[in-house]
Amino acid sequence: MSLRGHNRGDAAHVPVERYLIVSIDARRFALSADLIQGLLTPEESRSSGTLSVQGRDYAPLNLAARLGLADSGDGPESRIVLVARAGVCACIRVEQVHGLVELERSHVRPLPDQFRGDERAWYTGLILFDEGVAVGLNSDWLVGGLMQSLGAVTGHVQRPPQLAQVGFDGMRKGLPC
Repeated sequence: MSLRGHNRGDAAHVPVERYLIVSIDARRFALSADLIQGLLTPEESRSSGTLSVQGRDYAPLNLAARLGLADSGDGPESRIVLVARAGVCACIRVEQVHGLVELERSHVRPLPDQFRGDERAWYTGLILFDEGVAVGLNSDWLVGGLMQSLGAVTGHVQRPPQLAQVGFDGMRKGLPC
């Protein structure tokens, strides 16, 4: 304690955000941890359609197709990510879950200037973490994809721009073109 009665070790509150880092078509994406309800293996899900987990129905959302990427099917690291927001529940098949990261907001970089249009609503920024870079997906856009796939929106599906493979420090990362 200092002379003025304050503890010296008190640090200013630094806002942190949590993301689940996943891979689809060898590209890394970050899903807000606020969305995540659970993870299942494909064997645990036993279904390619709507999943019922603890009394909630999770409709399938093909995120690979929504992003314009190849769906690689099930592999040894494949998982089903259960997400929910505003009463809308979805299950998303991913190639791999890299883990949950907690980082300061300063590690979320804004989108580069070439993102000038609708894609600013699709991506939240570039997430820097120990293993590299992931593209942050906007939670509202992601859940909106489920509404589109269920036919709640007229047949036009907007898709974000194709992501290119870019080598960086010897690792493959999905970065926007």
